[in-house]
Amino acid sequence: MPSETNLDAVHEFWNVEACGAQFVADHAEERAKFEAYCKFRYASEWHLLELVPFAESRGKAVLEIGTGMGADATMFAKAGASYTGLDLTETAINTTRRNLEAQGLTGRFEVGNAEQLPFSDASFDMVYSHGVLHHTPHPQKTFDEVWRVLKPGGKSIIMLYHKHSFNYYVRIMGYMRLRLLLTIFKHAISGPVAQAASETIRGNIHKDLWERHYNNFRKQGWSYLRARNFVHHATDGPDCPIAFVFSEGSAREAFKDFSSVRTRIAHFPLHMRRPFQWVPQWVERSLARTMGWYLFVFLEK
Repeated sequence: MPSETNLDAVHEFWNVEACGAQFVADHAEERAKFEAYCKFRYASEWHLLELVPFAESRGKAVLEIGTGMGADATMFAKAGASYTGLDLTETAINTTRRNLEAQGLTGRFEVGNAEQLPFSDASFDMVYSHGVLHHTPHPQKTFDEVWRVLKPGGKSIIMLYHKHSFNYYVRIMGYMRLRLLLTIFKHAISGPVAQAASETIRGNIHKDLWERHYNNFRKQGWSYLRARNFVHHATDGPDCPIAFVFSEGSAREAFKDFSSVRTRIAHFPLHMRRPFQWVPQWVERSLARTMGWYLFVFLEK
């Protein structure tokens, strides 16, 4: 992790828009946008409906850390959970609140830091976090906080980025670093390049993507391409300050205070990529179980 990275940098990056908003940017009407995003989320990440027991949350106190657009929040609220959503950013909390209100649902919302949860010990029956805790400067602090706020016998589901995956080794450490090297050599031949636009960008599909990486390289030098550094800027865009990855072994060690720790690997979205839409789901499912980008950790206190 770059030494200068702090929680303010994480907040600035993720507060630009609620995570997921980029997938439904063409919907002007807010309720239509929420409905379109829910449809997109559970089509592109179909494993969620299999792995997250939304229906079992009825009557339980559920904490979600990192709310995004509020799609999963609505699933918990519809199931009858007593839902609390916490996010580092005001944007995500406001978006999730509006999503629930648009559907006549209720919840409790907090802007806060997952490394220091603003809740009493043993407050929740379930703690859920999908793709969030690897973006904080000190993930272990958040894992310890999850244990603290869970009731005895409480359960948690945490999704982290998976190190032993196709996305990490082939796409990020292979293709993306090679593409950046080609960009570096191109500029070495053609001369100086202007700085890319200053607005924050999210994701890895942007016309300035490789210029952003090149500008990072100019600031940090060759250390930018080291695996332990480059990964932070290659998961959710070159401006992303922090993105850790975990193996099943390192996850079990991180959650060793829990009485039960199980893992499941998921998410190899072939059906979202041309020309692979025709590939049967069983093929995608098989690849996801071994090389998927998402590492789900199922915990019991």
